[in-house]
Amino acid sequence: MQWRKYGLRQPALSREKNLVLILLAILVALVLWNTFWWLVRLMLFVVIVYAIYQILKHYV
Repeated sequence: MQWRKYGLRQPALSREKNLVLILLAILVALVLWNTFWWLVRLMLFVVIVYAIYQILKHYV
């Protein structure tokens, strides 16, 4: 019966732990989302510069 005494404190700790994990997951998702869009913009810039280079190489 002693395990029940320790079990009463665990849900509160578990809730705090879950809240911290959820906040961490949201933070990581936001960072990765911003990084993803930054990489997409960088890739788009590289593709445009390469296309301009190819066009200029063909005509010049």
